[in-house]
Amino acid sequence: MYLRRNGWLMDKRQVNGHTSLYAVIGSPVKHSKSPAIYNAAFAQDQVNSVYLAFEADEDATPTTIAALKQLGVKGINVTMPGKDVALGSVDELDAAAEYVQAINCLVQQDEAGGKWKGYNTDGIGFWASVKKATTRSLVKQSVLIFGSGNTARIILAQAVLEGVTNITVVARGIDHRPLAIIELASKLASSHAVKIQVIDLASTLTVQAALTTSDIVVQATSLGMAPLTNQSILPEGVVFKSGALACDIVYNPAETQFLKAAQLQGCQTLGGIHMLVEQAAVNYQLFTGKELDAEVMLDLLNQTQD
Repeated sequence: MYLRRNGWLMDKRQVNGHTSLYAVIGSPVKHSKSPAIYNAAFAQDQVNSVYLAFEADEDATPTTIAALKQLGVKGINVTMPGKDVALGSVDELDAAAEYVQAINCLVQQDEAGGKWKGYNTDGIGFWASVKKATTRSLVKQSVLIFGSGNTARIILAQAVLEGVTNITVVARGIDHRPLAIIELASKLASSHAVKIQVIDLASTLTVQAALTTSDIVVQATSLGMAPLTNQSILPEGVVFKSGALACDIVYNPAETQFLKAAQLQGCQTLGGIHMLVEQAAVNYQLFTGKELDAEVMLDLLNQTQD
C-alpha cells in the first residue's frame, strides 16, 4: 500500500519482470496527476502494474503509441494535443469516440497482441462528476459550454446521450473558420430530441442572454490553466443565472479565474480535478476490470497537495 515519508506517499509495491505497463502521453505531461491516481489504485488493489507519463507532441503521438505497443504496454491514455491523431493507432472505436473522432484511452482487447480499441471517456467522467455535485436531474437542465475543442465536443456529445435537451455552445470565430463542433451539433440535433445553438464568443449580448438561462455552465477550454492562471473565457461583466452550477475542466490551479467569478456571484462550482478522477475511474475499469473508488483517489490527490 502506501507509506507517508517526509510528506510524500510512498508506494511499497515491488516492480518486477511480471509488472504490466500503462502510460499517459501528451505535451506537456509532466504536471499530470494520472500516475498518482492509477499507481495508488494498483497498490490498493494489489495489481502488479505501473503507470508512467511520457512526453509526446502531436507529431510524435503515433510513433510513441507504436513504441509503447512494442514494449508490451497494456493500456494508454492520450491527453492534449494528440487525441485526434491517435485515432490511427486503434482498430475500433466506442460510440462516444465515433461522435467526436478523438480518443483519450486505448485498450488492448486481449493479451495475444490482438486488436486495440479506442475510447473517449472524458464526457462520461465529466458528467459523472456533475451528477455527484448536484441532485438535479440533468434532463431538465439547460447547459452552456464554452469551447470548441475535443473536450468541449465530447462533453456536448455525452450531454445529449445523458438526456440533456437544451444546450448552448459558445465558441470563437464561428463565422470565420470551420468548426467540428458545429458539424457535431448538427449531427446530434438530427438524431436526438435536443435543441443545440452555437453562438460566437464575440457576441457578448447573446452570450449574456444564454448565461442568464443556463443551469449548468461548463468552461471546456485550457484558458486559466497554469502557468497562465490570470486568463478567463468569460466576457467582462457577464452575469450567471442565480443558483447555476459552474464547472471548469482545468484542475491546475484548483480554483481558476472562471470559478472565482462564478463564486462571487453565488454559484456552486466544480473544479476539473473531479472530472479527472471520475474519468480515471472509467479508464481503470477498462484497463483492469476493477472499480476505482473515485472518492478515495480524490482524497489521495488532496493529501499529495498538502
